[in-house]
Amino acid sequence: MPLAVKGIYVGIDLALPNRKRTGFGLINTGDRTYAVDTLSTREEIINSVLRQSPSLICIDAPLGLPKNGINRLVEVKARRLGLRLIPPLLGPMRWLTIYGIQIASELRKYGFRVLEVHPTSTLRILGMSRQDFVKFITLGLRGGPVISNEHEVDALVSAFTCLLHDHGCTEELAGGLEDEAP
Repeated sequence: MPLAVKGIYVGIDLALPNRKRTGFGLINTGDRTYAVDTLSTREEIINSVLRQSPSLICIDAPLGLPKNGINRLVEVKARRLGLRLIPPLLGPMRWLTIYGIQIASELRKYGFRVLEVHPTSTLRILGMSRQDFVKFITLGLRGGPVISNEHEVDALVSAFTCLLHDHGCTEELAGGLEDEAP
């Protein structure tokens, strides 16, 4: 895996606070390593990011609200590509969306670039299962113990999506993000 852009990429598989289910993934292209953790609170998330000072942060959670209805344009565009995103205002996703917007806003105040990602879509486009991805990452990079849960795997896929984005290997699906930069 040639890495032209050297950087630190953080992926966050966001869960509602105090549930010990937020996955945190890190890829450091400078030393060709990865790391994962499972976090619980907003403070743990923010402090973990601040310790790493990443080039880019990718969060697996909706980071914007629809202008009308329960879907944003991005969900409609994704569906046309055969990708299934959960609408940000459907049931409990409403609370995760609000939490995601808050976390992203706080990280942006520190000057970080933050993107919304969907790791299941990344894996589908890459033609990989979670198990294939774990093998791919652990063969290409050095890291700690094998990833222990799907939240950590999704966070690492999110970090990998950041890396792909910095290399110009992603396609952005924009539309309907309230906090989207002009």
